[in-house]
Amino acid sequence: MSPIQLSGLSTGLDTETLIRQLLEIEKRTLYTYQERKAKREEKRSIYENFETELKALQSAAANLSNIDDLRAFKATSSDSDIFTAEASYSAFEGSHTIIINQLANSERWTHTAGMEYPEDKVGTGTFIYSYNHRETSIPTTADTTLEDLVGLINNDADNPGVTASLLVYNDAYHLVLSGNDAGSDYEIQINDSTTEVWQSDIAFTTDDDENASLSTLITDLSCYEGTYEGGGSIVISGTDSAGDAIIPSFELEITDDTKLTHLIGEINDVFEGIAEARLENGKIILVADESGSSLMTIDLSFNGSQWGAVVPEMAVETEGGTAGTLSLFTQSDFTETQNAQDCQIKVDGYPPEDPGWQEGDPMENWITRSSNTIDDAIYGVTLNLHDTTDADGEQISLNRDIESVSDRMTKLIETYNSTIMFIKENTGYNAENKVAGVLMGDYIVSTIRDQILSPIMNYSSGFISDKDTFLSPTEIGLEVDRDGMLSLDTNLFSEAVTNDYLAVLEIIGADKSGSNSDGSGDIKFYGASSRYTDAGNYNVKVIYDALGDISQAWIKLTTEDEGEYRQATIDNGVIIGNSEFSSSGEPLYPENALQITAPSTGDASSELTAVINVKQGFTGAMEDALDRMLKYEGTIDINQNHVDTEIKLLQNKIEQEESRLTKRETRLRAKFARLEAILTSLQGQLASIIM
Repeated sequence: MSPIQLSGLSTGLDTETLIRQLLEIEKRTLYTYQERKAKREEKRSIYENFETELKALQSAAANLSNIDDLRAFKATSSDSDIFTAEASYSAFEGSHTIIINQLANSERWTHTAGMEYPEDKVGTGTFIYSYNHRETSIPTTADTTLEDLVGLINNDADNPGVTASLLVYNDAYHLVLSGNDAGSDYEIQINDSTTEVWQSDIAFTTDDDENASLSTLITDLSCYEGTYEGGGSIVISGTDSAGDAIIPSFELEITDDTKLTHLIGEINDVFEGIAEARLENGKIILVADESGSSLMTIDLSFNGSQWGAVVPEMAVETEGGTAGTLSLFTQSDFTETQNAQDCQIKVDGYPPEDPGWQEGDPMENWITRSSNTIDDAIYGVTLNLHDTTDADGEQISLNRDIESVSDRMTKLIETYNSTIMFIKENTGYNAENKVAGVLMGDYIVSTIRDQILSPIMNYSSGFISDKDTFLSPTEIGLEVDRDGMLSLDTNLFSEAVTNDYLAVLEIIGADKSGSNSDGSGDIKFYGASSRYTDAGNYNVKVIYDALGDISQAWIKLTTEDEGEYRQATIDNGVIIGNSEFSSSGEPLYPENALQITAPSTGDASSELTAVINVKQGFTGAMEDALDRMLKYEGTIDINQNHVDTEIKLLQNKIEQEESRLTKRETRLRAKFARLEAILTSLQGQLASIIM
């Protein structure tokens, strides 16, 4: 229903103005609520911006909080056109000479004669080829074209890793087979019949019924019964393609460390030049090197009575010699245009030449890999090979990358100062404009400011004066001025880096690393959780019983009273700090997941003590503080939720007040309407009397 409109024409009263004025008086409460809500919304917006500032600071601190990431090196090649290099934190300073004799190549075969058109028919038959000792067969019909054959090869679900294509040359279309991998293992072979394949009848499995992998210990295989008590071996024997016994057979001695990769490796050594073995889905597969009829056999047997065992039985899976020739597409119809080969390098003259080696001999000594990316020739360095060198080789230089640490420190300082400026702008008082910051007097904001400043101004946890070079970030050049702004004294920082590079990295980014500061040298730091263990100094007590066996261990922070020692868990000589969690998933005690080693035996009824230091750099402490602020139900989240609750309550009050005012306006209009009606009636009566 539309509200009553009062013109006041009949009475001469401006009723609309009167109603608006009366309502305006009653809107003071509404305006108060709206003003409060607007301030809360402004505060909520500023908190959101504050959260963004803190997240940026958190990211900058995280970028410095792991010493492994900080211990960076620049790897410089003397000729980047020949090779480039990348170094990880585990590298070491120095230089190396790299000689590259050849690069790793993938194999390529090209059909020599080719065909006039891609639509030409290839004929009926079976195109059989193998790659990396994995054979596949492509059947063709009278209607199969050269173009179809390319598609059949590339779309074959059993394709072992070969790409087919067509090369147009000399008015002919040539089928090209290219291996997808580099290295001498990845040869392409075109066969006129099948290659013999032997396979174990059952898969090796672990105790949880999962297929075993090359890294599985033989003692962990489910096919072996009972408990391994040492001894025993697996005997490998067989015959070659002519049926002649392979001499000698081999006996693989089983130990606690023997893995399936060792068994596969020994099979390959025994059958070298005859067949290649691999482990696939837990099964041993042995593939002959040559196609055609074969009398090859393999036998595996267990030798030893100490341990009951069943070795899977090997049997023929594919008979060698099944014909499948595709006319005009045999091996002789192809030309090898690129040979599959490994790269060959020497590092610092290693491996040395065989004194008896002469030019023309089969093979000089080289480090060989199937890829042109090599990550295990120089510790912590990855080489990317692009070309060969001369006999003198090229140089790689590894130098400390101080610049990357400085750049990260600069980013942290910039982000920290941005956060401090944000706090000052929103908590201070602008005397010129006489306006107070929206967050002025906010206890939470001032607490956060103190928490992010504390790691910079105080000693870093776990560092001790008589053992560590630096105890606080101020000692490596970080400074905070009277306005709370952070800066770096680059001269002091450079001097600190020169004097003790690793100590600088520790005070910046030690990540719960540990050491002993006093007490028994037999009690040693073993490990700690980056997430759950608190940095600091811990007292450790280890108790031995009357027989001299370790019986109890106790841990507390050195700042805690003697009565606050907490019992630790002992697991095979490793002492593990109390790892209980609260219902919210937070560690109950600072030593959560702290691991310490101690002798399993000692003097009868004795006690060993030690102080264990768990170090954390200042950026990690800052990151942890920011994590607590920014996590779900952390400081910022709780404060934002509180403001959201206030906004919601004020909105409810605003809606209630608006509803009350609407009803009040309706009553006023009705009242004035009645008044005007009465006055109009009286005026009519008065007029009739006068007349």
